[in-house]
Amino acid sequence: MKLKLQRLKDGYDNMYYQKLNKNSYFIYSEDIELLMAASNILEGEKWHTLCTETYSSGKLEGLKKKYAYLVEIFQAVGCPSGMLEFLTDYPLVEFNLEEYREHLLQMDVAAFVSSYFNIFNEELVREALENEDKLDRLFREYEKFLGSYLGFKVFIRETGKIINDYFAFARELDTEEFHEKNRQVRAVLQTEAIKAQEGLKATEPLEFSQELMGKVFYNRGPYKEFYFTITLFAAYKKIRFFGKNQVLFYSLRESREKQEQLLKQLKAIGDETRLKIISLLNEKEPLRGLDIAKELSMAPSTISHHMDQMKNCGLLNEEQSKSSKFYSISRTAARELLKALAELLDKKGQV
Repeated sequence: MKLKLQRLKDGYDNMYYQKLNKNSYFIYSEDIELLMAASNILEGEKWHTLCTETYSSGKLEGLKKKYAYLVEIFQAVGCPSGMLEFLTDYPLVEFNLEEYREHLLQMDVAAFVSSYFNIFNEELVREALENEDKLDRLFREYEKFLGSYLGFKVFIRETGKIINDYFAFARELDTEEFHEKNRQVRAVLQTEAIKAQEGLKATEPLEFSQELMGKVFYNRGPYKEFYFTITLFAAYKKIRFFGKNQVLFYSLRESREKQEQLLKQLKAIGDETRLKIISLLNEKEPLRGLDIAKELSMAPSTISHHMDQMKNCGLLNEEQSKSSKFYSISRTAARELLKALAELLDKKGQV
C-alpha cells in the first residue's frame, strides 16, 4: 500500500502527517525537530553529538554565550525536553513553532510548571508560588528530581522569560545545515509511515508502541489519539510523552558505540544480583526500585546502585510516574545484545 503525502515540501511548509487508522497518526515536523535539537544542546549533548556535527563549534559556542541565562537555568534544573510535555494536548497535525510558544505563554504558571516536571500536582505549585515556606518544602520533598534550589526557584518565578528564550534559541538553529541534515529524514517518511500502518494492522496502538519502545509501560492511558514520529535530533533513541494523547518519537540515528555498549552490557549482567533483578523484572515488570528491594530482601540503596548500572548501559527502561520510577527490561537492547553475541559466535565458529 502506498500512502499519500499530505504535506512537507521544500520551502516553508515543514509538516508531514498521515492518518494511519481511526485514532493514530504518523507525523513529522521540522519545527519539533528544532525543539529537539535545542533540548539536546541545552542538556549538554549527553547522548549524541549530532548538533556538534551539524553546526560549527563557533556557532554553538556563540549561542551558549548569547543565551547564557537559559543555559545556566537548564544546567541547574535539567530536563529541557520538558518543553515537549505539552505536545500531548496540542493539535499536532497543524504544529507551528510560534503558535506553540504562544500556547505555553498563555498557560497558567502552576499548570505549566506541574506539567513540565510531571512529578507534582498543580495545586502544590500554586501554593509554592504564593508562599516562600511552601516553596522550600516543595523543593525539599522533590529535591532529587529538581537540581538546585536557586535554579528551581528562578524557573518557576520566570517561566515567561525562559519560554521565550528557549524558543528564540531553537529558531537560531533553523539553518541550511539543519535542513541539509533533515533531507535524509524526508527521504524515508513514506517508508516509515507505511511501516507504522502495517504494524497497526497487527496490533493495537498501545501494544505497537511497546514494541517500538522495547518495554512494558506502567502508564497505559487510556489515550484519545496516538502519534508516531521519527527524529534525528532527540537526545534519546526513543522517547514517549503521554497525557490526553500519546506522542512517541523514535530515532533514525545508528549507534556509533555499539561495541562499547555491548561490553558495558556484558559487564552489567555478569553479576549475580543484577541477574536476579533481570529475572524478577522479566516475570513482573514494571516494578519500582522499592518493590525490587523488597522482593530480593536487599537494601534499597544496594538495588538503586545496580539499577543505575543497568540503566546507564541501556538494559533497563525507566518510566517516571509522579515521584516514583518504574523499571522494565529494554527488550530492544536485549534483542540487540543477543543478536550481537550470535553474530560474534557464528563468526568464531567459521574460523
